[in-house]
Order: sequence, then C-alpha cells, then structure tokens
Amino acid sequence: MGRQHVFGVELRRLRVDSGISLGTLAKQLHYSKGYLSKIETGARRPTMKLARQADASLGANGTLAALVSPIDQPTGRPGSTIEEAAPTATNLFHETDVLALGDAMSLPLGLPAAEAEAAAEDPGTEQHFREQFERCRDRGQRHAPGFVLRELVMELATLLELIKAARQPESRIRLSLLGARYAEYAGWMAQEAGQHESARTWTRRSATMAAGASDSRLAAYALVREAELAMYECDAARTVALADKAARHPGADSRIRGLASHRRAQGYALLGDHDRCYAALDHAGVLLSERTPSGPGGPVLGSSAVTELNLAVSGWCLYDLGQPKRAAESLEYVLSRTPAARLRVRALYGARLALAYEAAGELGQMCRIGFDVLTNARPIGSAIVRAELRDLARILVRHHGYGPVRELHAEINAALHRSR
Repeated sequence: MGRQHVFGVELRRLRVDSGISLGTLAKQLHYSKGYLSKIETGARRPTMKLARQADASLGANGTLAALVSPIDQPTGRPGSTIEEAAPTATNLFHETDVLALGDAMSLPLGLPAAEAEAAAEDPGTEQHFREQFERCRDRGQRHAPGFVLRELVMELATLLELIKAARQPESRIRLSLLGARYAEYAGWMAQEAGQHESARTWTRRSATMAAGASDSRLAAYALVREAELAMYECDAARTVALADKAARHPGADSRIRGLASHRRAQGYALLGDHDRCYAALDHAGVLLSERTPSGPGGPVLGSSAVTELNLAVSGWCLYDLGQPKRAAESLEYVLSRTPAARLRVRALYGARLALAYEAAGELGQMCRIGFDVLTNARPIGSAIVRAELRDLARILVRHHGYGPVRELHAEINAALHRSR
C-alpha cells in the first residue's frame, strides 16, 4: 500500500473514531468534501499543511504529518533548492582582498602600522565601529542583504587590521568581540540572501573570533543560529538537536537558552508534537523574561526588532501545528506592535500571517495582509519571505474563483519573477 493510501486510511480511521463526518471535517479544514474524500481513498496526495490541520482537528498530535513524505512536498525554502544571486561575501572576509581592491583603484586602503596601532588604542575608534554596527543593523531591516553585507565586510576588514595592531590586551579583546558581532550579523544577512552555507561560515567565524577573546557566548549562540537554518530547511530533527546542544553549552546564558528553546519549539512544531512545542514555548517565555542588558561586544543577541518575540514565535509554531486561527490572532497582534519602519519583520511575519488566514478560510484578511507583505518585501530582498510567498502562491490556485485572490496571486507571481 502506497504512502498516500496509508495516509487516507489513517485519516478516515481517526475521523470515524472521533465521531466527525466527512463534511464536518471538510468545513473545519476549509477544503471541499470531494477533495477530502479523494484524500481518504488515496486518489489524491495529501499536503503537509492539510496533514497538520487534520492532526490539530482530530487531536492526533502529529500522527498524520508523520505519514506525509517531505520528499513529495514542494518547497521554496532557502537552503533546499534556492540559492539567490546575491554576493556570498565569504571570500571577502580577509583584509588582503580589501587591500587588493584598493590597489586596483589606486586608493590607500591599507593602514600604516603606527596609524593602525594608534587607532586601535583610541576609545573613539571602538565607539565609531559600534555606531556603524548599529547603523548596519538598522539598514538590515530596510535594505537588501547584499547591500548590507558589503558594508559589514568592509568595516570588518578594517577591524581585523586594528585587532592585529592593538598592543593592549584589553583593546584587542574589545575589538575582537565587536568584530565577532559584525561576523554574526553578516551570517544573518547571508541567510536572508538565501545563502545558507555562507551563513554558517560567517556564524562559525564569529564564534571563533569571540572564543579568541575568551568569550564562549557566541559559540553557544552559533548553535542557535544553525538550528534556525535547519528549521528553514525543514529539517525538524536537526533543528531540535542543535537547539538542545545550544541550551547545554557552557557559554549559554538565559537569553541564549531562551532563544534555543524557541528553535526547539519550532522544530517540534514541524514534527507535529504539540505538547513538547508548547512546553518549549513556555520555557522560552520564562528564560527571556530575565532581561539581558547586552550581548558580547554589543547589543543583545537575537532579534531585537520583534517587540513581542515569544508571541511571534508562538504564532509561527501554531501555523505549523495546524491551528491557523490561533496563529493569526497571535501574529496579528505582533504586527500591530511592530513599527512600520521594521520592514523585514513585518514582511516575514506578515507572510506567515497571510498563510494562516488562508488556512483559516479568511480570504479577505489574507488578501489585505498579502498586499502589505508585497509592499514591505520589495526593498528588503529576503529569500525567507520569498519562500513564504511561494508557498502562498501555490495555495492560492485553489481560490481563483475569488477576484481579490486572483489579483493577489498575479502580484505575487510578478514579484517573484522580478526577484530572479
């Protein structure tokens, strides 16, 4: 018996055992009765979205989702089949490349040893690079990642020269930690560009730089970031394993353990494990309530642009757990608290909110949010948002009888075509 037939038999068994008619379940899941009947007979292949919603409606705790083969599911997730044509920046990491660029342009980009030493010991230098880092983080919310990566790499190349020239150990440590934060943020921008291997390279280099300054927090946080990459690649088991490893790392403080618990929750959501997902979210809420004033070499680790981070991650998980109405409630509130200038946050969670509204059968709300996402996504060039929009575009085909959906579908397809 094929996998889709096994799924259909199990769906029917769970439905009958729950005393729910085919028509009632179809209404709950916002599918036609005929379509669901074909799923039960094995005539149609189930989607992961349908499986998760059915699991939630029938209280199956991931039983049906486990029967859907990930290989059969269409995916536009970064790291699986997409590699966007933005600069990787991995090969730009060393200062020698920047110096070679300066030679080609007849510009003196290299620093004389005496000047580099003086600058390394000047407190104003560190302040300058801290301010530049904050500007890069701000631009990261509003501009394409390739643009931000170029600036990060140039600044980091200069920092590396200063670290090498610093005579005082204290200066070298402070500049190294600051450089590690530049590398860590470059990893995030590489992820946004859809370049997961480049993101891993930057993230690991960040941990190495911080370890050289006797700070192990970024090594722990690097595992959180790798868990996030695995989550976007839909590798649930690896997501949970890396998150667990991060939480156990000796360098993990309460914030890092809280962020690790978020990744664990998202991994369990992908697995359809409701109980462990909720437990992880609760644990994250407790850990993140312990305020961390700053991170190594700069601002707190993890996103500081999301005002209601725990609620945002909860909404993300609820959609994967097949509870779109609850997901929409959470994500709608998150967006209501997110400033208009934070385009990347609004586009990412807005795209997930549009998917939740579609799954809940609220097509008018979905269209409202979908058009907002397209506006916010245009300048930021996010591969993750594009993946969410691809998922939405595939789903919208079955709602073409509704005029606003046809318009939104056309706009999404045009936006995805322009981004190639």
